[in-house]
Amino acid sequence: MKKNLFFTITLGSFMIFSCSKKEEKEAPVTESNDPVIEVVTNAMDFQMEDSIPSGWNTFRYVNKSNEAHFFVLEKLPDGIRLLNYENELIPVFKEGFDFMKLGNMEEGMKAFEKIPQWFGGVVNHGGVGILSGNSVGETTLFLDPGVYAMECYIRMPDGTPHVFLGMLKEVIVTDEASELVEPQADYNISISSTEGIQFQDSITAGNFQFGVEFEDQQLYEHFAGHDVNLVKLQEGASLDSLVAWINPSNMFALSSPEPKEFVFMGGTEDMPAGKKGYFKAELAPGNYVLISEVPDALNRKMVYSFKVY
Repeated sequence: MKKNLFFTITLGSFMIFSCSKKEEKEAPVTESNDPVIEVVTNAMDFQMEDSIPSGWNTFRYVNKSNEAHFFVLEKLPDGIRLLNYENELIPVFKEGFDFMKLGNMEEGMKAFEKIPQWFGGVVNHGGVGILSGNSVGETTLFLDPGVYAMECYIRMPDGTPHVFLGMLKEVIVTDEASELVEPQADYNISISSTEGIQFQDSITAGNFQFGVEFEDQQLYEHFAGHDVNLVKLQEGASLDSLVAWINPSNMFALSSPEPKEFVFMGGTEDMPAGKKGYFKAELAPGNYVLISEVPDALNRKMVYSFKVY
């Protein structure tokens, strides 16, 4: 299932964005066989190994910044590398984005007609869900060998996606198999386009591994699929405010800084139908929500409230 990350800004009909600043210096290629892959964000960056094994990998995302971030892993078509993004996509998306920021949707959409055909072969394979600043999230995914793009497209207050500011990294998944085996879930969550998010109304406090079953997948109006994000509601928090903030069809939503009445605790980014991802979370007593980053999330049953005792 393809998730066009560059299409996650929609204004009225569709809003599209993507790209990042190319690093001035190429870092030396490093490789890790550790089943726990640490990803660190200091500001608008991803610091991690360049090459990881295939199979099951646990990503521990350490968000040291003061803003909410996440990452999703896009599997690129054969022969496509990050340089293709920089040389073939960046000019197109910047052109379209600039038109749309000025309210010229027609010219913006015309610019996007220049998108190269290979972009249609990009497939999302999950990632760590939205994570508040100065916090840590952990997600386990199964990855086939290939070249992946890691990116964050949460937006600045003016609608500029973080990927424009450097949150884009190439990750090579090698043929060498990881030593990690599939985790065992303490609780299972299912998500589908027809039934929405399904879980249970209450659980006890504790440190748990959640399994997320993607029963199906589809592209929504923002040209992206459904995912699962875990959010703790602080006292006085409004569910309507959360739904409005996470709505990707609003160019100025899904933007930093995130509302302080919500604590974003990670989750599992979108992946193809039939796949399963896992994420860990330590839950204290309180009110929580599982929510998907899709337009009209409430009516699509993509918002599930539960209580922790």
